[in-house]
Amino acid sequence: MPGYDPGKYYDLYSVLKDVVASDAPQYTQAADNGAIINMIPTHKFSLPVDSAAAAGSDAIHPGDSIRHELHLDIPDNRHYLLKNDLAMLAVISSSKWKRPICFTSPQDLASLGLDKYVRLRGMVYQLTPALNAGGADNDASYKIIMDKFAYGNADKEGVYYDEENRRHLNSIKFAHAQVAMSLAAAGRKDSARKILEHYDQNVLQSNMPYGMTSNRGNLHDYFSFDFLQACYMAGDSSLAKKVTASLKKDLDQQMRYYKSLGDPSMSDEQLAINANMLLQKGGGNLSDLQAKYFAQDILSTYRMLMQINEWDKQVKTIPGGSPNR
Repeated sequence: MPGYDPGKYYDLYSVLKDVVASDAPQYTQAADNGAIINMIPTHKFSLPVDSAAAAGSDAIHPGDSIRHELHLDIPDNRHYLLKNDLAMLAVISSSKWKRPICFTSPQDLASLGLDKYVRLRGMVYQLTPALNAGGADNDASYKIIMDKFAYGNADKEGVYYDEENRRHLNSIKFAHAQVAMSLAAAGRKDSARKILEHYDQNVLQSNMPYGMTSNRGNLHDYFSFDFLQACYMAGDSSLAKKVTASLKKDLDQQMRYYKSLGDPSMSDEQLAINANMLLQKGGGNLSDLQAKYFAQDILSTYRMLMQINEWDKQVKTIPGGSPNR
């Protein structure tokens, strides 16, 4: 938009209030269907930091290096923002750091330039003005998981969880893995192991196995793969063996099924190479069923198996039974 320097950051609150919310002709444009569109003049926004207010809302920790303002870079390939995006930005800009601003999903944050300014706190990501943001709020997350988390009776035999409820349990499992990895990286491996074992004790394998095929690609196994990495980082070799056995059983079964849909003489490696070639638009010798439905699953299954085998190999060669991570 004329008058706005593409290399400069503009105050988020002022842009939302004076430009995006304005119906002035210079800030609007007619769409092809005749609707009036409110314009966003820049991809770069600044958000002032009130450090005293941020400290009062637990957004700042002792030792944090605080920015005087946050710089939000909206990716250039985002040509418009939806109302939910604008609502989120409006809440952030008008809060003035007086209350915690939290998010449930990190995926949406990168598209608004917020991903580098959040810290995991249990299962939510809290906005923080710290330069060293990222990772987890270890003390708060440990207490929340150990004292507050609920598991929907997953510790009782015979409870059935449909795909949607498995998705929620996977999110809970992923939170345990993230916090455990953060604790382990901070040298607190005992606490990391307690976090991981807390999940294992509250979610029975008979109700929710670590290895399980999902209709959302390999998402279930990916969450367990992260959980397994956390086990290795925490030095929990016993739990790592349990997770590995369940994961490898499912992934091996998947590979056998995928191979049965095409040339049975093809090795797992050859099947994965051909799936990768197809996904990279370079051909690939797969059957119609393999190519149409399972190319991405073939590749992800093979890659996870290879990494799990590599970790297992490291465990057998390192004293103490835990790979260096």
